Amino acid sequence: MTEASLLHMVEAAIAAPNVHNVQPARWRIEGDTLLLIEDMSRRLAVGDPTGNDAAISLGAAAEGLRIAASRAGLVAIESRSELPAATDALRPVARFRFEPGAAIDPLAEWLEQRASWRGNFLPPTEADRTAAATLEADDARVVVEPAALAALARDFDRASYGFTRRRDFRGELRGWMRLGRSHPLWSNDGLNAEAMALSRVEAVGAGLILGPLFALLDKLGLARILLAEGSKVEGGAAVVLFHRPTDEDAYESGRHFHRLWLAIERAGFGAAVLAALADDREAAGEISATHSIPSGHRLVSAFRIGRRSGPGYPRARLPLSSVLV
Repeated sequence: MTEASLLHMVEAAIAAPNVHNVQPARWRIEGDTLLLIEDMSRRLAVGDPTGNDAAISLGAAAEGLRIAASRAGLVAIESRSELPAATDALRPVARFRFEPGAAIDPLAEWLEQRASWRGNFLPPTEADRTAAATLEADDARVVVEPAALAALARDFDRASYGFTRRRDFRGELRGWMRLGRSHPLWSNDGLNAEAMALSRVEAVGAGLILGPLFALLDKLGLARILLAEGSKVEGGAAVVLFHRPTDEDAYESGRHFHRLWLAIERAGFGAAVLAALADDREAAGEISATHSIPSGHRLVSAFRIGRRSGPGYPRARLPLSSVLV
């Protein structure tokens, strides 16, 4: 196992989805193994106080590494015991060693292509809805009926706005938004305006609405309208409800989350995460009951999916040198 091959796998793992694009995964080369580490400075104290989303992000990164290893014919064998001691800044999560004998993962082709699509989708056809329905799985419930999508759109706007009304939540969110290309981290991390499908004018408006104008606009009943994105949910081909066993470790759920998103890409769809549907307990409970999420499972996340209405955009990612510790 050469250092170059290990670095190549880490580069592929960097492409994994993660909450707010904060990219908490760090990697350390130790001989012929890789140590996955959480950068604790990347925790979202308000949006993710328990570390659930961080764990999902780290599990997704681990799965990205496994998929990348398979392209080299290698099996990534993981151990989460006998790890180095954590510090205030860095928390070791798992160690990976590699053995030959892997077949190429069927999702490997889409590993670096996957990216969130926050713009509008093309108007869905019946063929699109039929194709979306094939994503139904033991941990994925696919909703394609227009009336049900409209209900989920309302649920999403209601839940999302509930979080947005919190001053501390808005402050943390704005801290990870890069609303102009002059921002020094535009291409590195967080949510830049291009990734959020915001024009230059819309980006300026978003900064004002989520910042100094929010209290006034909220009082006038305009903030809810200006921030609503339910039309994008309702206008997609489907919503995919991702659920996993209630007692499953979030890190393990993250592995399956990544694979589901890659399967969505393989089916030719773009996707955007509807985290508020799972994060809001009331919404998650109602949705789980309405859409027959199995007993003993919890709603982990959801995606709106559809055919992209335009070209993609460069993905903001930390350079390799920044994720190696």
